[in-house]
Amino acid sequence: MNNIDRYNQLNKKSKNTRKIVTHVPKPTELDYQRGYIRRYFIQKMNDSLSPIYELDYDRFGSYKSNPYFISTSIKWRISGPKETKYDNKGNVVDKSVSESNRITLKLASDKMPNLKLYLPNLLQFHK
Repeated sequence: MNNIDRYNQLNKKSKNTRKIVTHVPKPTELDYQRGYIRRYFIQKMNDSLSPIYELDYDRFGSYKSNPYFISTSIKWRISGPKETKYDNKGNVVDKSVSESNRITLKLASDKMPNLKLYLPNLLQFHK
């Protein structure tokens, strides 16, 4: 087999890879009572500009150990105050939901720098 035939054979196989099925979380009342949901993301390892996919927990497990993908999960706050609350001395009593989620994204950006672009609404699912 010559190199062109080998290339075509490999290229044909790579086009038959499974399609990534994305997931949009649907928080339950229990999630709102708890105050957060877990969110799961993957991205191709060799391309930091490739799309980021959000997955459900089960699909995430199958990609987590895949060496071709970066994976991360975050704790996304969905209930609480919209504005940070302070006591009479100026100490933070309760961080706002958006501030908590901004900090979460900052921590996750070590693994997946463009995750903040995928999640621009820091109050997504807030109730």
